[in-house]
Amino acid sequence: MISWQYFKVYCTIATSKSIVMRAFNISLIIGTTLNLINQGDMILSLNFIDLNIGKVLLTYSVPYIVTTYTATALKLEFQIGTKASVEADLVCRKCKTQIHIKENELIPECQVCGIKTKWRLK
Repeated sequence: MISWQYFKVYCTIATSKSIVMRAFNISLIIGTTLNLINQGDMILSLNFIDLNIGKVLLTYSVPYIVTTYTATALKLEFQIGTKASVEADLVCRKCKTQIHIKENELIPECQVCGIKTKWRLK
């Protein structure tokens, strides 16, 4: 079961300006390309009556969702030596050491595990 803190941190990261803008730009490029491939004949001939609007919307939303999920999942890994994108309580997966980090703080190594540290949300 997903904890409330995990959900809160996930939503904070997923709705951050950098993630939203990246997902929007990727969606615009990939969605337009796929729409031209799938319904290009109707778009280029300006035959908007036969254009399937549901397909158009899905073709833009799928790359947006995939990009948002991927970028958010990457930021949730809390890799040592990177800056934390949000304030969070972390636990070392191996030795269970706990730390609290603030937004933009450099994520440290675990004092016990060193370079092999793998942090996760508490």
